[in-house]
Amino acid sequence: IDPSPFEDVHSLVEIALRERVGEVAGKLHTGRSRNDQVVLDERLYLREKVAECIEGVLALESALLRRAEEYRDIVMPGFTHLQPAQPVLFSYHLLAYFFMLQRDIERLKEALRRVNVSPLGSAALCGTSLPLDRFFVAELLAFPRVQDHAMDAVSDRDFILDVLHALTVLALHLSRFGEEVVLWSTPFFSFLTIDDAFTTGSSIMPQKKNPDVAELIRGKAGEILSSWVSLAVTLKGLPLSYNRDLQQDKRPLFRAVNEGLGVVVIAARLVDHVFPHPERMRRALEEGFLTATDLCEYLVTRGLPFRKAHELVGRVVRKLIGEGRTLKDLVPEDFGEWAHLFDEEVRMVVLEERSVARKSTFGSTAPGEVLRMCAEGKAYVEKEKEEIAGLKKEWQKSFRELVGEKRR
Repeated sequence: IDPSPFEDVHSLVEIALRERVGEVAGKLHTGRSRNDQVVLDERLYLREKVAECIEGVLALESALLRRAEEYRDIVMPGFTHLQPAQPVLFSYHLLAYFFMLQRDIERLKEALRRVNVSPLGSAALCGTSLPLDRFFVAELLAFPRVQDHAMDAVSDRDFILDVLHALTVLALHLSRFGEEVVLWSTPFFSFLTIDDAFTTGSSIMPQKKNPDVAELIRGKAGEILSSWVSLAVTLKGLPLSYNRDLQQDKRPLFRAVNEGLGVVVIAARLVDHVFPHPERMRRALEEGFLTATDLCEYLVTRGLPFRKAHELVGRVVRKLIGEGRTLKDLVPEDFGEWAHLFDEEVRMVVLEERSVARKSTFGSTAPGEVLRMCAEGKAYVEKEKEEIAGLKKEWQKSFRELVGEKRR
């Protein structure tokens, strides 16, 4: 069918149906308006896409868990202000992204809950005098709820903003991951190598290996955020109820969904194609006095007030730097008037692996905690996969019944 003569897709569908079944197709629009139909279409579209996105994020989480278990023994510098701070497990660093993504899944699930509501039967803005059962129609379409207010239902696009917000935060998290892959693959860090399939060369500099995929993951956040802003500006100040301005919601909606789904898929693939350099991470650990905090905390256990211990260790570190030594070169004289606190345990405290192993708090970088997080993470992923699969199965069942299969 040539769509050009028709005012919109609703007219096209009705005419096409009339050509197939005759004048009975004229009953299709009974008690309906384009206003409630179009927002229904958006909700049906979005609930499928949000579920697809959740599945993509779960696949990305699974990839992070695999790599965390594969490289669970590598120790690397943890950073604050992009400065070396304390030793952490590489697996622990990866798991930070797992928990960011877990929050993203919860945001997407909440957005899905708001999306999965039926507006159909609201008609143009205030319902209809025809005896239509909105709850029956909602059940046919596998909507668990019906929107309470017809005027609100036809003008509501909050649910799209909710989805775009969740996608924006997800993209911001992935941009952080992309940035670290870019930084860590530079010669100045050299913490990891990116598989050649995820890089490109330079058109003029033959030695270059550019981290294009990681850069694009980083860059997509701006595009998805701009979609949220575009829709928010469109909705600003609209009087009730439906306005043609709402037709402009499609472009930011489709763009954000398509980009969000794409960036999640490619990020999961990238996780499986970056390879850490433990020896370079080791050198970075040794160059940065990263166990100074451990030494400070050890002195606290020996009875020194924390502020006094902090001051003493800071003075010791400055002395060692000036003399070209490291914490492993400590001698009692470095402690000055507190030399009596120096013992052989001090030499153990400043070892990077010991630093990691000594952590005892919930959520720390201790190996036992990392193993717990991995185990609980895998259980979480499986539970969420089952939940999403159940929802999709329910939607597919309702569709099959609507197109002619026997209803129970």
